[in-house]
Amino acid sequence: MTTDNTLPLNNQQAVSIPYGGFWRRFGAFLLDGIISFIPPSVICLIPIVWQAQKMMGTQQQAGSSFLFIIALYLLWCVLGFIFTWLYFAFLESGKHQATWGKRLLGLKVVDEQGRRITFARATGRYFAKMLSYVVFYIGFIMMPFTNRKRALHDIIAGTYVVKSSFQQGDALPPTQAHIGWLVCVCILLVGAYVGLIGVGLWADKSLAKDQAATAAAQLQAIRADNENWDELPGTEEMDFLSDDEGNLYVSFYSRNATEYVLMLPAEQNNVCCLNTDTAECEDIAVTPCD
Repeated sequence: MTTDNTLPLNNQQAVSIPYGGFWRRFGAFLLDGIISFIPPSVICLIPIVWQAQKMMGTQQQAGSSFLFIIALYLLWCVLGFIFTWLYFAFLESGKHQATWGKRLLGLKVVDEQGRRITFARATGRYFAKMLSYVVFYIGFIMMPFTNRKRALHDIIAGTYVVKSSFQQGDALPPTQAHIGWLVCVCILLVGAYVGLIGVGLWADKSLAKDQAATAAAQLQAIRADNENWDELPGTEEMDFLSDDEGNLYVSFYSRNATEYVLMLPAEQNNVCCLNTDTAECEDIAVTPCD
């Protein structure tokens, strides 16, 4: 039996909508993430733990174990990438046309004619997901709002995610697209990301300002008692030193890796900022040095 895969919207009521919904696909995505995470972790995590225990030994053992842990972590990343690609590509192009997560939730992947996809197309679909990730996950979130419930990687690969009951020859009817809602969601999502970045920058500047205040208090305490070099709370990551002229210095890094250098000049009690970029001095509310 053959059917028209491009039925008009006003006739779709007579046809059962075969596409997987957003939450069902999201659940399958989480399950597949867990399943594909296990094999590379079993291979690499046990030796990482073993090497971490060896780091508790001598300094020489700690150095070699640290390098080995880095190598194991890189291997973990490579194996994870390869296994995840093969997991999705082989299973979605295989007999059941679905990963284990999709099978558990009653879904499978088909092409424009409702047929099983090839390994090459499944590979292309997997790598197309990277675009869905990098555009603030909009490539995934667009799925409920597009015709035939397709994510960005489905559109690129020419695939559809349908229910397991779907059979080759069944119709792939159009569904109502909600472009206006999609635009609104994209704007809100991008706005949320921009807002989070702004909050992060504000929090980093606030923390750097607190660090500068702590460092200034420490320099003044050292000036009052030259033998008092005990670090105040919050100064563990700061470097203190002095020069032959009696100037005291402290340097520290903010969370965004900006280095700040403060100086307490000899015979003075006001700390100044040595950063060449005066805007950085303004961020921590310390006057630039003359």
